[in-house]
Amino acid sequence: MEKNFSNKELQAICGNGCYQEVVEYLSSCVGSESEDLLNEYRRIFEKGEYFFQPSDQRIVNILMVYEDYLKWALMSETTTESCKAYIVECFKEFLPDVVDYEQFEIAFPAYFEELGYCAQFGVTIPFPDLYLWQSKTKREEKVELPEATVMMNVYEMDGIITRGWYDYFTFGKTGAGGWVSDDGAYYFKDKYDIDSDEFQISLLKHEGQHFHDLKNNPKMSSGELEYRAKLVELIYYKDEKCLNVFLDRMSDDPENPHMHANKRVIKDISKLLFSEELVLDKERWQAEYGKVAPTALKLLKEDTLRQDS
Repeated sequence: MEKNFSNKELQAICGNGCYQEVVEYLSSCVGSESEDLLNEYRRIFEKGEYFFQPSDQRIVNILMVYEDYLKWALMSETTTESCKAYIVECFKEFLPDVVDYEQFEIAFPAYFEELGYCAQFGVTIPFPDLYLWQSKTKREEKVELPEATVMMNVYEMDGIITRGWYDYFTFGKTGAGGWVSDDGAYYFKDKYDIDSDEFQISLLKHEGQHFHDLKNNPKMSSGELEYRAKLVELIYYKDEKCLNVFLDRMSDDPENPHMHANKRVIKDISKLLFSEELVLDKERWQAEYGKVAPTALKLLKEDTLRQDS
């Protein structure tokens, strides 16, 4: 059955990391936008052309190998561990002494840094992927959270070349805006107005909550980290924008921690506000929106008590 194209729906499907699902969705839609996108996906994934077009010839061949890996991962039924082994083999030409993924995760960024770039390689569930940019600046931010105040190093990244598989899979329309590590939070300069809620809440407070939680519990799972940080977002947002994103991007797959946490948050608040398992009607949420923040705070405090017990 043919239907109208929705960019939000496409981005949610891309979050599953499956090329065939994207093709099936775009093939089922009517209109020139979906047809043009389908042709673009097929041009890159099936005809062997490339999305990355770096001007620095020193990294052209490296990024072609990386992009070939991404195509393989997104077009295959594979696992994170299989991807790790595949990557090590792919880059033997550039890193012949690397024998396993743990070595690769250190050696690959160092390879780029010798060329004058900043790089990080890590797993964005379910795929290992590359973040590559030209420069970064550091500052310190005081971040107020519901249960703490944290002082956090914040790194602004500029001159972006690639920001992970999800960004690649949506042709730059979405994907990671930043992340948290042991030394602070990182964000891509071109993704944010630093005075916006997207920066102050969805990035700083979200990542600040991760920073706080990992300091207190270094072994906290990615799913639990995301659940708590997304509750924090809802505590501070004054409008329904963040809530609507969660409603649009949900998953039952715990291997997709961001969208799985979205669904867990929506389900938990649904039970308290509506006495129902899962409410998806945005008009009903809008009518009760004033109760969302205090309910999210209640859930966060209850979860903290569970963590501490």
